[in-house]
Amino acid sequence: MEFLKKRVRQYQEKKLNEILSKIQFHQDKKNQLEQKLEGMTSNEIAKIRKEISFNKKMIEIWQRNEEKLRRQMSEIED
Repeated sequence: MEFLKKRVRQYQEKKLNEILSKIQFHQDKKNQLEQKLEGMTSNEIAKIRKEISFNKKMIEIWQRNEEKLRRQMSEIED
């Protein structure tokens, strides 16, 4: 049983690292797009705002996934 817990824990840690990397990617992308907004035409601004909105949604989704995974990890430890 201990072996199984260890394997599950390793898998969860791997998934957590992937989630954190995706959050970081979308935050970086959102920040880049926000910096690009300055000096753009109205058509480009609308497109960039859509992309920013998309990245915000993705960040929220991945943060919820992170919270869920952390909860699962703490439940296994108990």
